[in-house]
Amino acid sequence: MSDQSSVLPGDRRVGERSGAGRREAVRSLGRIDVFENPQDALEAWEELESVAPASAYQTRRWLLPWIETVGRPAGICPMIVVAHAANGTPVALFPFGIVEHRRIRLIHFLGGRDSNSNVGLIRPGAQFDTADIVSLFRAAALKARLKPDAFVLSNQPETWEGLPNPLAILSHQRSPSECHSATLGPNSEAFISERLSSDARKKLRKKRKKLSEWGAVSHIMAKTPEEAHQIIDAFFVQKLERFRQKNISSDFESDESREFLVKACLSGLETGSPAVELHALKAGDRIVAVYAGTPHRGRFHAMINSFDPDPEIARTSPGDLLLMSMMEAMCNREYRAFDLGIGEARYKSSWCDRSEPLFDTLLGVTIKGRIFALSESLRLRGKRYIKQNPWAWNAVQKLREFLA
Repeated sequence: MSDQSSVLPGDRRVGERSGAGRREAVRSLGRIDVFENPQDALEAWEELESVAPASAYQTRRWLLPWIETVGRPAGICPMIVVAHAANGTPVALFPFGIVEHRRIRLIHFLGGRDSNSNVGLIRPGAQFDTADIVSLFRAAALKARLKPDAFVLSNQPETWEGLPNPLAILSHQRSPSECHSATLGPNSEAFISERLSSDARKKLRKKRKKLSEWGAVSHIMAKTPEEAHQIIDAFFVQKLERFRQKNISSDFESDESREFLVKACLSGLETGSPAVELHALKAGDRIVAVYAGTPHRGRFHAMINSFDPDPEIARTSPGDLLLMSMMEAMCNREYRAFDLGIGEARYKSSWCDRSEPLFDTLLGVTIKGRIFALSESLRLRGKRYIKQNPWAWNAVQKLREFLA
């Protein structure tokens, strides 16, 4: 792994090839398309989504509502890059977006902070070397209506579904945080016993009993628009109060965040397969904790969570109780993994047996893009140093609490 920021190297033109031993899959790389309207890429997207390794965050049902509710209002112009083989078969799709930041145009993966794992959709069997990826990116930059200054591709897993991420062959650096996930099993009782000590399980039973003083404790998943709106309203009240207490600025204060969550949770709800599932723990009629996430190929991608900030209720750890109930439910649904997302937290350490490294690719296209890539590389390194050193991270947390 390289730890230096990158420049989009060389000026090799798309289609040029060197070496007689190039793989057939690479020799057949042909047309590169760039679409601003995601609808124009749907045919290739649907085909590759059905066969290519990808997280929930690259699926059409998740990204299309995100683009309309969060992306476009934030000034992000979709830039869906589709690479074809010589025979016209799509072999790769990168769901990018381009945005202007301080007079510099940057290409990111669509999904922004809402996405925990960013990968391209690569047809199984297709293989690329550095020259192929560079040529592909250069062609995309040249074809884009809005000419980019740099690629800033954050939070990419090194592998996905057992296959290597082809972008890892480019120069890159470790992301500030890692993505944490739990490997599930078919026996929910055995899984819970394996992850939580008998003492921890006993404490949670006592807390559930204490919580029941506010009413019968139940885990529900939104099945109607009315339930969805009720859970979403509770989430925003709980989350924003928690951020206020911690003196943390939040994107959740925007109308766009609420609109995305509503649209994604209602889309497909009538068929029992919403783009984003809403789960809640109730004590009587009161929602005391919320989780939401997207299932995809046997993996549940948790996106957001919150709990009731009332001190008496918070002492019963309603978030932990809901998470345990969800882990049980996902085991019973025969899911293979529960993704708890990016960042460090005590509850993740309790449940997760996998800490998946992520990397950032910073590629300058223009001179000012190269300067930005260098400065952004240094900023992200500093952020990683703070997050990966407990004393530094604790100091930041204490400062936030003091300022609050």
